[in-house]
Amino acid sequence: MISTTNRKRALFVTEFSNTVKAMTISKRLLGVSGTWPLEIRDSLFVSFIIYGCLFNILALLDLITYIKNFRYVMANIMENMAVVMTMTKILMLRIKYRSLSRFLIETKTDYIPDNYKNDEERLIFVKYNKLSYRFVIILFPWSTFLIVFYYIKAVVPNILMVMTNSTSEYKLPYKIKPLLKPYDAKSYAFGCIHQFLRIIMILSGYCGTDCFWACIGFHLVGQLAILKCKVKNDLNNADSRRKEIRKIIFGHYRLIRLADMLEDSFSIIIGQHLFGTTIQLCISSYQMLSSLAVVERGGILTFIMYECLLLSTLFAYCYVGECIIEESTSLCDELYFCDWYELSKIDIKSISICMMRARKPLKLTCAKFCILSVHTFTDIVNKSMAYLSFLRTAL
Repeated sequence: MISTTNRKRALFVTEFSNTVKAMTISKRLLGVSGTWPLEIRDSLFVSFIIYGCLFNILALLDLITYIKNFRYVMANIMENMAVVMTMTKILMLRIKYRSLSRFLIETKTDYIPDNYKNDEERLIFVKYNKLSYRFVIILFPWSTFLIVFYYIKAVVPNILMVMTNSTSEYKLPYKIKPLLKPYDAKSYAFGCIHQFLRIIMILSGYCGTDCFWACIGFHLVGQLAILKCKVKNDLNNADSRRKEIRKIIFGHYRLIRLADMLEDSFSIIIGQHLFGTTIQLCISSYQMLSSLAVVERGGILTFIMYECLLLSTLFAYCYVGECIIEESTSLCDELYFCDWYELSKIDIKSISICMMRARKPLKLTCAKFCILSVHTFTDIVNKSMAYLSFLRTAL
């Protein structure tokens, strides 16, 4: 019996450590751009912003130069949309770092296994935070592979072509107007290093923000589910109802405050992510269909993997929003089905006030325009396909 208990405890400790690992990966990614909320480094942040602005200006100049080439314009927008979105994300993280710091500080004690009374609460914690861990360990390698593969796929063939034919021109991997047009191996290497910084920027700012969102979003969902579990178990215990009611009310108020912090900090990030993903899905689908027309297998495979990555990240954002709505509203039902009729009038009044607040779901919005939910995911996909249909018809 003791050994079984020890094994269970060891398993819980392992699962809890995995949730800390997911947060650690997010911390290290955001630390590269200096935007980890608890450790802001303005020197790194300003450097990334300046580089991003310079990159976008050069991309715009390149787009204007080839404005008559529609396929080139589409490729330019698809490549550089990620840089624009990355800049928006790290800028908002820097602006909202105080709110996010408070969120991290207030939830720090939630990662201690001994703070949970029973195995049911620990299992709920593990269930939701395991989702964030799986998301992070899949998203980061997947994103790294795709970005690096796209970079290498553009650099290596160009080097081989120049080595075969000395009259061929050096072409940089990304579609921007080069600061210095490469004319030899040395200048080409300088241009490639300059553009390689884009990979670091996107992995840190874009991928790091998505990992951070998954960690804190699923953590909030898990705490709402644990509060619901406490209502079911503690309010039916006649010996300590008054004390437990106070804990539940204060716990509910704390989670409402945490949800407000998350909404305030990520509302604009969510909005621009959904808008940018709509455009990226549309253009990448168009590029994939163009590759199909010329039987370009490498391009087809790359775009399929890229679209799967976009859809997975988009669904993670929307699924967190849906879970927050579901868990916050189901708390009202759990309060109703407890033995409230055996409570004193004061306690019944407290429970009623808590139920009235729970009837209003906690929610996250897309820049205050619409509520983040699974329906938002289907709307984004439908709109992307509608824009794709328009592009194919018009062109």
